[in-house]
Amino acid sequence: MEDVKKINLGQNINLTLIPQTKFKTNLVSIYLQRTLDREEVTKNALLSNLITSGCEKYPSTRELSKKMDDLYGSTVFADVSKRGERQIVSFKIISTNEKYLDEKIFKQVIEFLDEVVNRPLVIDGGFKKEYVDIEKTNLKDRIQGIINDKSRYALERTFEEMCKGERFSISELGYEEDLDKISPQDLYNYYKEIIKTSPIEIVVEGDFEEKEIVDIITKDFTFERGTIIEVPREDYKKEIEQVKVIEDKMDITQGKLVMGYRTNIDFKDEDKYYALVVGSSVLGGGPHSKMFINIREKESLCYYIYSAVEKYKGILFISSGIEFQNYEKAVELVKEQMHSMKNGEISENELDNSKKALINSMKSLGDSIGGMSDFYFAQGISQTNSTVEEIIEKVAKVKTEDIVNAFKEIELDTVYFLRN
Repeated sequence: MEDVKKINLGQNINLTLIPQTKFKTNLVSIYLQRTLDREEVTKNALLSNLITSGCEKYPSTRELSKKMDDLYGSTVFADVSKRGERQIVSFKIISTNEKYLDEKIFKQVIEFLDEVVNRPLVIDGGFKKEYVDIEKTNLKDRIQGIINDKSRYALERTFEEMCKGERFSISELGYEEDLDKISPQDLYNYYKEIIKTSPIEIVVEGDFEEKEIVDIITKDFTFERGTIIEVPREDYKKEIEQVKVIEDKMDITQGKLVMGYRTNIDFKDEDKYYALVVGSSVLGGGPHSKMFINIREKESLCYYIYSAVEKYKGILFISSGIEFQNYEKAVELVKEQMHSMKNGEISENELDNSKKALINSMKSLGDSIGGMSDFYFAQGISQTNSTVEEIIEKVAKVKTEDIVNAFKEIELDTVYFLRN
């Protein structure tokens, strides 16, 4: 996709245009970047859905829905996510491509999104209390719901313990105990502040006329801007003095084992980083991987096992579901597989299958609307700016010695086990 364009609109607002002719819809995404901060995260998580509950011009969900119906079934939605030590608040609208309509609606779509984001519903100097209370309940349920997904809970606890004292340990969903302290007035004043001070990325994906889109977005988005915050780069290096062993107990039937490793690899060192990614796929990237074959299939020691890389923080983690009595043996076998990686004991078949899996995954990014938007946003905030095609080339070139060179940096930091 060589036609992707990045345009600086000034005031720390960037626009990325991603031409896609295969879809009948267009997607416009607004990403606000914040530093993960214990004092802010709960407010940001609250805001994501609150803003799409009603605005000045369309003060109720019903009126919002009617307007979206008028725009041929357009849909606006919001979310909050974590990228390394950044918390991302995103607002998105998906609309029908004008080519399939009898009228041009893109300008109206942008004006509507601008109304939602830049002119929220304000009563007595704050957000509508009823809406704030509803979103507090929804967020509380979402936070409490993490514990129902034991695999995710185990991962969250691992990062909380592994990165204690580091921003990465902070949950992007915020904290239940903070909800009662947030008033509608405080939340509104805070929202005005983050609109003024956050770096903003706007991404448009779909089939459009470039000049027309740039003109509409430049004229119709009305962000009030102030002094923009600096979002610092994560510290990805750490020396391990002693491996942490953490055990939690819960009424469960299957143990959850997570092992967190520090890779000490900068994602900007792309040769080493993509060797790490291919190595992670060889280690635990699917049915072709060492851990799947040697621990799950041959030893029948786990229900599932996989490894993955947290790009921004330089963490490789291994997650597995096991019987409680198999804990020590599973830990030992994972260490053995990691040792074999460091020794370069990688077959040609393992390497080829791992590359194919990663390349197919990269190629599938464009199969649905939004995949490319998130990809190019991630490339933008990491300032790497590689295209999908360039990453595929880098993955294809990785050799066993490159993986050995990357894996020699890796050190075990934390072993976490959730048991009954």
